[in-house]
Amino acid sequence: MEVTEVKNILNNQNIDEGYLSTAIPLFIDYANNYCNQSYEANELPGGVKVFVAKACEYNMQKVGLKSFRMGEVSYSYETDFPKTLKDYLKPYRRVGFN
Repeated sequence: MEVTEVKNILNNQNIDEGYLSTAIPLFIDYANNYCNQSYEANELPGGVKVFVAKACEYNMQKVGLKSFRMGEVSYSYETDFPKTLKDYLKPYRRVGFN
């Protein structure tokens, strides 16, 4: 998957190419692990391509504060992708047995 392809999917040509060239292989690896598959970067199905593009976009945003406590200060942040983003990978997920 190429940087220009991610920019086209997101309809945003202003995304930093250095970030995308680093993030794309990481999110392809994430999708492979989540789906129990071994996709090559140039042979991704459509839903996985959309996931990678949306994951790049989501990761550029500030991660939301999940909870906050005032007494003895405690913060909790959302660190996983939202369910709606992972739904792009559902059709490609295989059951894995360990």
